[in-house]
Amino acid sequence: QVASSLVGNLERFPPAVLRALGQAAVGLSVSQIEDSISGEDLKASLPALSKVHGWNTEQSSAIINKLLSSGYEITDGQSLARLGSLVAGLSSSTLQSLPAKVILEAVNLPEFAQ
Repeated sequence: QVASSLVGNLERFPPAVLRALGQAAVGLSVSQIEDSISGEDLKASLPALSKVHGWNTEQSSAIINKLLSSGYEITDGQSLARLGSLVAGLSSSTLQSLPAKVILEAVNLPEFAQ
């Protein structure tokens, strides 16, 4: 609730703001993610956003979809692991389209296992 009220007063979310929000970024609404954050800003903020816990499915899906449509590619285990807590937003079709090698690489990375 506090996170929602904090981000509710903002209109734009450049990378510096997203990083500064930290865990409070979980208060972003799906419409804010879709309308007020560019894909490039999401990519630049991925190291911080991937550490936020408590995303709901709609939020993580909106972030993942925007990342993928702005050119983020999952080409190896590292690029999958970089998604961190957002990985739950990957659609089953996207997961099924990944080479098994990518998933095997990711599950062997300690940061992905966490």
